[in-house]
Amino acid sequence: MSQNNSECVKKEEIEKHNEKLLMPFKYILQVPGKQIRPKLTAAFNYWLQVCPEKLKAIGEIIQMLHNSSLLLDDVEDNSTLRRGIPVAHSIYGIASTINAANYVIIIALEKTLQLGHPQAATVYTEQLLELHRGQGLEIYWRDNFICPTEEEYRDMTIKIH
Repeated sequence: MSQNNSECVKKEEIEKHNEKLLMPFKYILQVPGKQIRPKLTAAFNYWLQVCPEKLKAIGEIIQMLHNSSLLLDDVEDNSTLRRGIPVAHSIYGIASTINAANYVIIIALEKTLQLGHPQAATVYTEQLLELHRGQGLEIYWRDNFICPTEEEYRDMTIKIH
């Protein structure tokens, strides 16, 4: 089998698996949110002037990360509804939902690396670390019955959002 045929077979196999692996992620996409992130991306691009192809990829990465974080947040908070529908983990299970969210985060990293910008992976990593630090603090406070100061809470919300 030639290299190209082998790559095509592998891609087809990955796509077949993705249908199953990404079910919780695709589920959350059924009911879109307020679409603030795409609007902010377009607004910032007024000044940044990123080429349309890269801007589209950046928008996809942002949406992937946002929706993945929502899947994880719903598990961590034991939520029952998201955007007015039952949460993904109540339908697909906690393990599949966590796996789907983590898988999409890694796919988003792959897309980030494909942007070819030397700082893209650094920014990606910094933002994911901030998100998890903020979420981790919120969980810590909740689980330990600690009321943060107003300054601590404000700092945490900046990290999460």
